[in-house]
Amino acid sequence: MKLNVMLIISAIYMTLIGVGYLLSPEAMSAGAVPVGSALALIAFLRHHAALFIAIGVMNWVARNAEASTARDAILLANIIIYGLGAILDVLAVLSGAPTAGLVPATINLVMTIAFFSAWHKSRSIKTS
Repeated sequence: MKLNVMLIISAIYMTLIGVGYLLSPEAMSAGAVPVGSALALIAFLRHHAALFIAIGVMNWVARNAEASTARDAILLANIIIYGLGAILDVLAVLSGAPTAGLVPATINLVMTIAFFSAWHKSRSIKTS
């Protein structure tokens, strides 16, 4: 898959997750946070929105970037974000979270592999 397409998909996906956390943090917790939880917990969960939306904006702005150290850093950050997300989603399910958590785990794993592949190709071009 072309790098700019991956960055566009990631930008949209991350922004949608961010908007979800902003508007309905209880729903985004997939049952881990019950409806009617303490307002402080809900406010804390809404902070996640800023991170997801910022990553979405970063990926959107970088979608047409030329090969550079900065673009490599963005790809590496995406590998970490999606890779760690996949691991944490699987651990959550193994800890008793609903098996629906395997859906984002799968998406995160696919995105990790795609970004790793793009990062590896972009780095190999530089070193050849």
